[in-house]
Amino acid sequence: MSSDFKRRLKEAVARWVLPEEVARGITVLPVDLTGALPRDFKQRLAETIAWCLPRAEAARAGDTTRTAELMPPVCGHDGDTLISILLRAPDAGVEAVDFIVERRREALARMNMPLPPLGELAGGWVFATDFNTDICGAATVPSNGFLDDYDVPGWDTWFAHQDTGEHGGIVYGWVPPALLKLAGDGFDVIPVSSAWWLKDEDLRRLIAS
Repeated sequence: MSSDFKRRLKEAVARWVLPEEVARGITVLPVDLTGALPRDFKQRLAETIAWCLPRAEAARAGDTTRTAELMPPVCGHDGDTLISILLRAPDAGVEAVDFIVERRREALARMNMPLPPLGELAGGWVFATDFNTDICGAATVPSNGFLDDYDVPGWDTWFAHQDTGEHGGIVYGWVPPALLKLAGDGFDVIPVSSAWWLKDEDLRRLIAS
């Protein structure tokens, strides 16, 4: 990574502000930044933006963030089994995210799709989830299906996993601007803190790491 690229990235990150839809929510929480992250974190994030930005539709928030092509095998299980597997071991989350990343990267390469500059995250924002939910289904309607009945966000948005030593670790995802309000409304009604927006300072540190 050249020093000029690092400088431009630092300048871009310095301009980031929490989108209004995120800032006014109640689920903007810190994350544990000590666990190892993928070395290609920034590339994964850029690829997620390139994939999700043109596809996401508020009217079809669930369908447009769950492309069959990217569905990891673990998501083929029923919801109870899926949550049990994801909470049991970090390897399950790692494998799911890596599957999505690989399939998405291959698809973007086939389409000769250029990666967008991270800039202001194309108007979207990053969330985290540890899947340690109460499975009440309260978030499905407010998020218009972006979160399913088990509070699992659409897998197209997932791009990184971090082993925190608790549960199955954390999965990071990027929400496109068209879905920010829906995702936030969903996060806010989950009785437990199983999915949340990243604080801006934490996101800056992750990008800069």
